Amino acid sequence: MSEYAEKRDFQRMAIDCVLSFSIKGKSEAYNGNVINLSSKGILFTSSEAIKEGSDLSIVLTPSNSITPPMEADATVTRVMDNDAVYEVACTVVKIH
Repeated sequence: MSEYAEKRDFQRMAIDCVLSFSIKGKSEAYNGNVINLSSKGILFTSSEAIKEGSDLSIVLTPSNSITPPMEADATVTRVMDNDAVYEVACTVVKIH
């Protein structure tokens, strides 16, 4: 029998909402869709190719109007190309 030990400090929550982001030092803004979120990380999809190590400013907009948007700084740790849709994993550096 195989035993699995979770190595993450915080559980990820599956979430489906819109995300906008910009690469620090550039003026263009891009959109994406959040897949999951934890207190230290976020995974989202985007049609834009982003380099690992890029610093991002992100704004996560919940689907209901009761919850305010979350603004954060994040660093890209992994990018996977799935047929021109990029899965972007980030470490959350600071929540504003």
